[in-house]
Amino acid sequence: MLHLRLLELRKDKKATQAEVAKILKITPQTYSLYEIGKHNINNETLCLLADYFEVSTDYLLGRKEAVPLLLTERERGIIEKYRALDEPSRDSVDNVLGFEYSRTPRSGKKAI
Repeated sequence: MLHLRLLELRKDKKATQAEVAKILKITPQTYSLYEIGKHNINNETLCLLADYFEVSTDYLLGRKEAVPLLLTERERGIIEKYRALDEPSRDSVDNVLGFEYSRTPRSGKKAI
């Protein structure tokens, strides 16, 4: 799973293997072996990859879905709770959010 996630994330970021290898201070050949699952990744490198791709190590390891790390802990918690809801409950949450959004001023204007 890890090697597939690395390949997907690198392509999404439009980075080359050489660019990622440079960040990790390893050779492009070593990074290539990571992406094809032929070389184990140590914990330090795993953490560097998670930081670089802005995902959790759990996501890289296939334990969780991706939730961007640039979200606050509170925002990540809200997303996880929302995803656990059934469809009618999600609709209720969407309605409440829509209502609150419409009545909250932004830049001096009310939302439509």
